[in-house]
Amino acid sequence: MDAIICDISAWEYWCTPPAIRDVEIPIDIARAEKPDGLGLEWLSNATRLNARPLDASIRERLLTDLKGVTRPVHIMLPESSRHSSDFIIAHRVPKDLPSSCIVDLGNNLSVLSPSYLLVKSPRKTDPIALALAMFEACGIYAVSPTNERMSFAFDLLRREGALKENGELNPDAKICEYYGTDGRRASFLDGEGDQLPWSVCLPLGKTTSNLWKRPPLTSIEQLTDLAVDLQGKTGNRTITQALSLALDGSASPLESKIALFLTADMRFGGEGWPKPRLNQRISFDDAALKLAYQGHCVVDQLYPSTMGVVEVNGEGFHSGDLTFKKETGRIAALESMGYSVVCFTYDQVSDLEKYDSLIEQRAKTLGLKLANRTASFLNRRNTLHGKLFPTSK
Repeated sequence: MDAIICDISAWEYWCTPPAIRDVEIPIDIARAEKPDGLGLEWLSNATRLNARPLDASIRERLLTDLKGVTRPVHIMLPESSRHSSDFIIAHRVPKDLPSSCIVDLGNNLSVLSPSYLLVKSPRKTDPIALALAMFEACGIYAVSPTNERMSFAFDLLRREGALKENGELNPDAKICEYYGTDGRRASFLDGEGDQLPWSVCLPLGKTTSNLWKRPPLTSIEQLTDLAVDLQGKTGNRTITQALSLALDGSASPLESKIALFLTADMRFGGEGWPKPRLNQRISFDDAALKLAYQGHCVVDQLYPSTMGVVEVNGEGFHSGDLTFKKETGRIAALESMGYSVVCFTYDQVSDLEKYDSLIEQRAKTLGLKLANRTASFLNRRNTLHGKLFPTSK
């Protein structure tokens, strides 16, 4: 039986861009002292004579496809070999683990699927945190791990010209939307039938970033079906709550947080707005074309029932290259077609005083109702806000 990467290590693997995984860090550079090398002391130590082959393999792969994974690596092992080491934290293999949830990485090593990681989270997991992880897995972005190995691989790709100035690994294949104009999920395949590549989102003036755009890892439908298969219809209350909060199609962490804050049921402290479609393409008609100077745009949140549009303008993580955004004339073009458009910034939503000063007018523009501001609701709302924006005032 293969060793199976699990827990946070598996999540870190799935958040590592394939192009970064494919870079091999020479062991002499990894061992060398900084600034000439990475100064990884654990590579300088001699391997014990009685070390398991798996430990040696993990040690080597931490410089290749596991460079985004923190050491020691969480791994499920058979009973006979289940003991931890400097490189491995051993876990038991669940008896009910479906083979369909195990992804082969080669050389007797596998990893748990993203869907399994999300629907088998510990019962003590906070449903808000789990929902945000679902937003990411079911969206078109990933926040990659950060460590010396990742930074070296990123710099190497840039020096070799694999990363263009705009961050694209393949400028002819961009992931810009989740839904097409017909409201159907995009295919995320190129002309050859292969998945579109990941590409890094570089904020203006920056040379590095850990925000990448990529095809979705899973979907809310797939997570829901797997949860029922593994746990029955009653399920795990935390998983059920998280699934009720999460949405497909988000393009950044800030988009996820704002969508959750606006659409979460009032019992969680959200406004209880209907679920929008995130990152949907809208084609412009002839009149709108004259205003926008482009054939279409991708809106962050679309409320089809009221033709309301919410745009999220963030700092750092939310970059304009995630959609076909050209601000000049864009809002005017949408409004000429009957859409109502409002914008939120990080500053406006992370500060509750600012949020309260504008949300009533925003809701009116969108044709949506606010939650009744009872004392108990405001307490729940403040708690939810603290979980989404923990560093805010």
